[in-house]
Amino acid sequence: MKKLFTKINQSIVDFTATALTFLCLGVVIQLLLGEKILGWDPVGNIQEAGPSFIGVIALVVLYLLFIEKKAR
Repeated sequence: MKKLFTKINQSIVDFTATALTFLCLGVVIQLLLGEKILGWDPVGNIQEAGPSFIGVIALVVLYLLFIEKKAR
């Protein structure tokens, strides 16, 4: 059972890292080009989300700090 939870946890960490990488890449590309990327507007989506997006960022940062503390 512990192996299953470890595998699920690692999958979630990998997915989150990949999603954040694509988000950062999308923001940088949109800032360089100045227009939407294939209909995707990451900067506009972040601006529209407002406080809820800040909450998501706070959760991600706290999670990363927890993982780092656990690794020590």
